Amino acid sequence: MPEAAGKSRWILSDRHGAVALLVALALPVLMGVLGLGIDVSYWAMTRLELQRIADIAAVAGVARYGASGQAADALDTAAAVAELNGLPAGTRGGDGATTLTDSAGAYVATIAFVPPATITVTIVKEAPRLFSALFLTSGTQPVSARAVARLMPRAHGGNACILALSGMGETVLDDGASLSMPECDLRTNGVLTLGNEAAIDVANLIAGGTIGADGNNACSALTCVQHAAQKADPYADLYGALLGVPSRSVNLPPGQTMLTPPPTGVAYAWQPDGGAYTLAPGVYYINGDFRVNAGTALSGTGVTIIVNGNIAIDGTASLHLVAPATGATAGLLFASTGGLFQFTGGAATTLTGAIYAPGANLVIDGDNGAAGDCVYAVAAFVTLKGGALFADGDCAAAGMMPIHDLLGVASLVE
Repeated sequence: MPEAAGKSRWILSDRHGAVALLVALALPVLMGVLGLGIDVSYWAMTRLELQRIADIAAVAGVARYGASGQAADALDTAAAVAELNGLPAGTRGGDGATTLTDSAGAYVATIAFVPPATITVTIVKEAPRLFSALFLTSGTQPVSARAVARLMPRAHGGNACILALSGMGETVLDDGASLSMPECDLRTNGVLTLGNEAAIDVANLIAGGTIGADGNNACSALTCVQHAAQKADPYADLYGALLGVPSRSVNLPPGQTMLTPPPTGVAYAWQPDGGAYTLAPGVYYINGDFRVNAGTALSGTGVTIIVNGNIAIDGTASLHLVAPATGATAGLLFASTGGLFQFTGGAATTLTGAIYAPGANLVIDGDNGAAGDCVYAVAAFVTLKGGALFADGDCAAAGMMPIHDLLGVASLVE
């Protein structure tokens, strides 16, 4: 009997089977936790990789915007850089102007441009659930990364108000020149020569060649950059196709002072010689040279004048003109395919808009001044002999495209 009682106590005290049962019950949970841990680690690594791609793409896109000023160009660059760094090349979508999507398999990238100069890149990958799919309904887990880059403007300059395109030419500021545009740059693809007594108040002086100071100490107070990269014509794509002047021309009726643009396919043959003229909004094509003689006054808002010859503004001529703020010629005030664009004497001007004469020598000779909000100039050569007519106010509000020059700093802000 004592022996039987001992066996009973041994059986009741044996817990080996209970432990095995507990292990059997807990094992699936432990395996699930282990599998989830492996999945979470994989997703974290995936997110780090996506973040790397997004960061690089956002910075590249906004840097490109600083160089071109075109949002669509910036979006394309960001997408291309993302693909070069590991994002599979996919199907492009979006409007291409403010948003671009790039979809390939498990990846979707969304790139957005936010004015004035911000690029946002968001990348989402449907990452597989390697182990957790055994007890979760979905076989994938969305993993995302987001980067925001912004073009931080320079303290001074970064846009040019004057650009001389010819890399073989010389931009000259003679001894009598006076140039005041403290918030923007003077840029030339060629050599820049400064007269000893030239008065210069600009943000930066940039030359594709050398800068000859000839005793002028401007570069001791300004940022002067020599041997800069050649700057492409920033207005060629924007305005180039508009420079073709119709061959058919008509004369203005004698005594007509309230002007409207010529009919489609027609240009004016016009040499205003004294008197006051008011120009209605629109594009005025001029066949031949356009000479505004002494004693002439031109005024108008929303006006673009396109000439297939030389332009000369003489003597006591008075111009009070504002370019269109919208439309195909937004921001364009004067355009010429001729070889000379000259302001002479004491021409009194109030101009807002761009002067675009890609094959001309722009000559400012005499005492000229501008009271307009903004004047840009793009020409082959630039010669300043007197008070220049350039101002650097609120050009964006006037519909003008900035002439991007020294890039801002592309910074990752998120």
